Amino acid sequence: MDNANDGLGLRLEYLRVGAHASRPRGRRAEPIVLLHPFSLCPEIWKPILPELERHHPVHSLGLPGHLGTEPLPLDFDHSIEAGVDLLAHKLDALGIERAHLVGNSLGGWLAIELARRGRARSVVAIAPGGGWEAGSVEEERLVRKFKLTNLLLRIGGPLSIMMANYALTRRVFLGDAVARPERLEPEEAALFIDAARRCTCYAGIVEALPKQPAPSAFEALPCPIRIVWGTEDRVLPIEGYSERWQRLLTGADWLTLENVGHVAMYDDPKRVAEAILEWTSAGIDREPPRLAS
Repeated sequence: MDNANDGLGLRLEYLRVGAHASRPRGRRAEPIVLLHPFSLCPEIWKPILPELERHHPVHSLGLPGHLGTEPLPLDFDHSIEAGVDLLAHKLDALGIERAHLVGNSLGGWLAIELARRGRARSVVAIAPGGGWEAGSVEEERLVRKFKLTNLLLRIGGPLSIMMANYALTRRVFLGDAVARPERLEPEEAALFIDAARRCTCYAGIVEALPKQPAPSAFEALPCPIRIVWGTEDRVLPIEGYSERWQRLLTGADWLTLENVGHVAMYDDPKRVAEAILEWTSAGIDREPPRLAS
């Protein structure tokens, strides 16, 4: 791993163990486990952590092979099943049998599959991966997009971090990830770019993506599941990238957020936190949590 500070003086000390964990606050003891998107890192949840931590102990887990996390096993096959195995071991190490799982993109796909194994009290999946059809033009488009991004990051190297300084280049490089990239602080934009640049499993995951088995059907939902999608998601637009989950997750709640992109917590952190907390409180005999104004 590179030194903790580069280009913008981005501080990476928070990544030294590849996870964030908060202490329980208030009376609610049920933990939330956050699973970040492909090529990003646990710190990506920062905009909504204060609200979540007011109501739950929160664990933001790093996916192995991503920035700040442990390396993948040498024989890792980059399958969803193998990824779920690794996360299940992490939950075991934390002493968590079941938690409220919240995942974005790849993290959302993994959260759904962890729920299939009985590890979830509830799931909120934000633009979950895996909803496209195998061999479709949508799958081909996604693989091409990821390969191009990886090439640009390899060519640009550390200089790519400098792009975070300027609103115009934030729009060009991060316009797929968030709806309003020009509003990102330079340090926030640098995190997106640096995490993708340092993701050691990037090429392996992209190569394996078309080979993933289609998720199997559920006889019944293993827990309450909410799917959240932004209307301005340009990585996984809801049309073309959600149809499989619409078929498989009969009875799930679907929530659409206006003016929100793929990494939704940077476009509307208050609404995303609210969508999570109202779901974790569903079925609990108390008032839904009120967000701080």
